[in-house]
Amino acid sequence: MTEVPLGSSDLEMAKANRVLAAAEHLAGGGFHEDAVSRAYYAVFHAGCALLGSIGRTVRTHDGMRAAISQHFIRAGKIDSRFGRVLARTAADRNDADYNSAATFRPEDAAEAIASAKEFLAIVDALLATPPAAL
Repeated sequence: MTEVPLGSSDLEMAKANRVLAAAEHLAGGGFHEDAVSRAYYAVFHAGCALLGSIGRTVRTHDGMRAAISQHFIRAGKIDSRFGRVLARTAADRNDADYNSAATFRPEDAAEAIASAKEFLAIVDALLATPPAAL
């Protein structure tokens, strides 16, 4: 494994896009809980990319969500509904990875993937803006 500098927005977005592609592949194969989990990780890496664009790094998943809320949602740069997207995808990922009794339907995977795509699109748009605007 090659070590990657923390806060590298380009690398984080590349990872987010790869993980999102994996989520779509898993969903297509009927692996809905795994697709839900991968969709969350796409959101996570996109969030890390966004934070990296302002010189921030985080150590935890909760830290990523809190920092996105503080620096982008409360600041009005991202719609507040994405706070709910972050919370929901994280909770679903937790169930998908750790709750043996949790079941996910095709529409659950589709919703998680759609939410991740929307979040990645917002992050891409923000990353394309001049740094001073962030």
